[in-house]
Amino acid sequence: MKSFLVIGNGAREAIFADKLAYDSVVYAVMAHPNPTIVEAIKKNNGQFIIGDINDGDFIADFAIKNNIDYVFVNSDNPLASGVVDKLLAKNVKAIGPTKEGARIEWDKIYSIDVVKKITPQFCPKYQVIEKSSQIDDAIGFFKGCDLVVKPQGLTGGKGVKVMGEHLKNIQEVKEYIQSLLKDDAKILLTEKLLGFEFTIMAITDGDEIIFAPATYDYPYRYNDDKGPGTGGMGCFTAKSKTLPFMTNKDFDDCCQILRSVIDYFKAQKIHFNGVLNGGFFLTEYGIKFMEFNARFGDPEGVNVLSLIDDSFANLLEAIYQKRLFAKDFKFLSKASVVKYLVTKEYPNKGAQVKFNLDVKKIKDLGIDVYFSAAKKSDSEFDYETVSSSRVVALSLVGEDIVSSSDKLNQIIDSFIAKTGLEYRQDIAGQKEITKFETTKFDANVKYC
Repeated sequence: MKSFLVIGNGAREAIFADKLAYDSVVYAVMAHPNPTIVEAIKKNNGQFIIGDINDGDFIADFAIKNNIDYVFVNSDNPLASGVVDKLLAKNVKAIGPTKEGARIEWDKIYSIDVVKKITPQFCPKYQVIEKSSQIDDAIGFFKGCDLVVKPQGLTGGKGVKVMGEHLKNIQEVKEYIQSLLKDDAKILLTEKLLGFEFTIMAITDGDEIIFAPATYDYPYRYNDDKGPGTGGMGCFTAKSKTLPFMTNKDFDDCCQILRSVIDYFKAQKIHFNGVLNGGFFLTEYGIKFMEFNARFGDPEGVNVLSLIDDSFANLLEAIYQKRLFAKDFKFLSKASVVKYLVTKEYPNKGAQVKFNLDVKKIKDLGIDVYFSAAKKSDSEFDYETVSSSRVVALSLVGEDIVSSSDKLNQIIDSFIAKTGLEYRQDIAGQKEITKFETTKFDANVKYC
């Protein structure tokens, strides 16, 4: 059996470990002992170590000591920290982009500049602000349109602020920009895109690409998209590669952008393999680019990997060996719905929560369980939270979106009543699908 080392301890890494454990030996470097990952490691006598997931030397030493075949690096901070660079320098077989490749995620100005250069028809209007004296002119460029303020660097889905949702008016936009302009920071200011936001992931070996089904994420904390932004409260895919509001042309336009970027990396001799995750908007004027991640999204990655109809280990090996051209890789023609359980205070920090969750019974009902910011408890409870992040993801694959969401809600309600955890019931529900099918763009809205 081949061996794989997983870096990280979220629900996304939990499904990596779970899928790999079917036909390979799983190892892990984690910040805390994720229960799902620990169980996957036990299946084939792997090992794990608790340590700094951003320390490339530490990870390389663990991989070499255990003669691990492949290391899969797929979390934002390790990629931005150059973990892949350290592994490759020590002749460890690493899957994932180098720090320069991952720049497409952590440098938002660089990423939008690349899109403007290679596919300008899909690029929104934007300005870059480096000092206070540029704020007024930059805002004036948009001629009264609503704006989005994007700090540089990784913000975990929580740093971007949007007019009308987080910022009430231009004065609040100016104040937020000013608060970010320190330590030689650069701020990306873009027009507010109106329409439906979604993602498509391109799985690539640097040459060939497999496009995953489109995913629709719910970034806001409460039902009806109320409350603060989060790392993602849940997500769904449809039976087809498109979503209810998309055409095949919309999907193809997104794929064109993703393919153009991967071709650009190749031309620039930038090492990039693994996943290029594109965030897009479907607007009145067609597809517009929003952002890139250099990895599987979370929770989007849980949806996509729940639908793979093949060995995940074989897929990763094909990525490293640059053999995706020979890989007849398929996704199930089914819908998938993922919902996160979180603490009451999330995304803010709250008290530790200790809880019971009958994982076996939930799995027997057809629901997959992937722990995130939780570990086994030494108390009378089964588990306890370890940070202010999301606690556990529940995933269901079914015949259609709405029935899958309804079933997931029923099962969650049956099992979490006494846990002290919460979730969003409206994710992928009938009201949401009806909204996608009936929404028309507002002709009175001012576009840039």
